[in-house]
Amino acid sequence: MGVEIMGFETAQAPAESITEKENSFLHEKGNEKLDKESGPNQPINFGSHEEEGDGIGVVDVNVPKDAADEWPAPKQIHSFYFVRYRPFEDPKLRAELDQADRDIQAKNQARFEIVEQLKAKRSEKLVMADQLSKLKNDNSQYKTILDEKRRQIEPLWQELGQLRSTSGGGRYGLCSSEEELNDLIYSLQYRIQHESISLTEEKQILKDIKQLEGTRTKVIENAKKHAELQDSLVQKEAIEDQVKLMGVDLDGVKKEKQELFEKIKGLKGEINGLQVKLQTATNEKDKVFDKIKKLRSRREEKNACFYQSRTTITEAKKLAVEKDVKALEKFSCREVCWRLTFLLLGTAYVAF
Repeated sequence: MGVEIMGFETAQAPAESITEKENSFLHEKGNEKLDKESGPNQPINFGSHEEEGDGIGVVDVNVPKDAADEWPAPKQIHSFYFVRYRPFEDPKLRAELDQADRDIQAKNQARFEIVEQLKAKRSEKLVMADQLSKLKNDNSQYKTILDEKRRQIEPLWQELGQLRSTSGGGRYGLCSSEEELNDLIYSLQYRIQHESISLTEEKQILKDIKQLEGTRTKVIENAKKHAELQDSLVQKEAIEDQVKLMGVDLDGVKKEKQELFEKIKGLKGEINGLQVKLQTATNEKDKVFDKIKKLRSRREEKNACFYQSRTTITEAKKLAVEKDVKALEKFSCREVCWRLTFLLLGTAYVAF
C-alpha cells in the first residue's frame, strides 16, 4: 500500500490595521512632503478628511483614507501535512471478482429465461382457463334449454299415455278410432256366424261385443282428442329434433372441455417443473452473490487505511474552510504521529 506525506495549505485573512512600522513610515513621508511644500512660518493642518480650513495655507498630504486597504498585509500561508494512503488493488482478488461478476451475469440470464418461460406458460394456462369457463357457461346454457324443451314435451307424452292406457274395452282394450271399433265388432260377429265354437266361447264373444259397444262413446271422444293432438305431435317432433341437435352440441362441448382439462393439467406439470428450475437458479445466483460480497469485503478490509485517510482529508478540508488554524494544526500533528507510529509498528490503524 502506497503512503505519502501531503501538504495542506490555508490562507489567513489580511490584518485589520497597519503595523507600527508602517505608521512611522507614513508619518515620515507626510512630514517630508509637508517640509517641502510649506515654509517655516506657515501653519500646518493634519487630517485624513477633505474639509476646507479657514486658512489659505492648508496642505493636502494625500494620506489614504484606509491604510490597510492601500497597503494590505501579506497573506499568511499555513501548511499542514497528513499521511495519505493510496488504494490497493490485488490482481488475484480482482480476477476472482471479475469471474464472479461473469458468473452472476450468466446465472441472472438463465434465471431470466426461466422466468420468461414461466410467464408464457402461465399466460397460456390463463387463456385455456378462460376458454374452459366459456365452455362451462355454454354447457350450463345447453342444459337449461334442454330442460325447458323436455318440460314442453312432457305434457304431450302424458296425454298420449293417457289415451293409450285408457281401459274400457275388456280384454281388447280401447280402440283408437270408431272405425277400428267397428272392424273389431264385425270380426267377432263373423266368428259366431261362420265358425264352429262352443257355447261358452260364444257367450264370451257376445259379452266382449257388448263391452266394445259400451266404449263407442269414449272411442269417439278419444278420436277427437287424437285429432286435436296431431298438431301438438308435429310440434313435439320438432322439439325432439332440436333436443337431439342440442344433445350433439352438448356432447361436443363435453369433449372440448375434457381436452382443455388435459391441456391445463399438462401445463400445470410444466409450470411446476419450471418453478423447481427457477428455485434452483435462484439458489445458485444467491451463492455467487454471497461470494461477491465476501470478495468485496476482503477488498474493503485491504483498503481500510485508504478510506480512513480519505475521511481524515475531508475533515481537514472542513477545518480549513472554517479557518480554524489551531484545530487544524492539532489535528494534523495527531494524525501524522498516530499513522506513522502504527505504520512503523506494522499494526492496523485505529482512529481515535
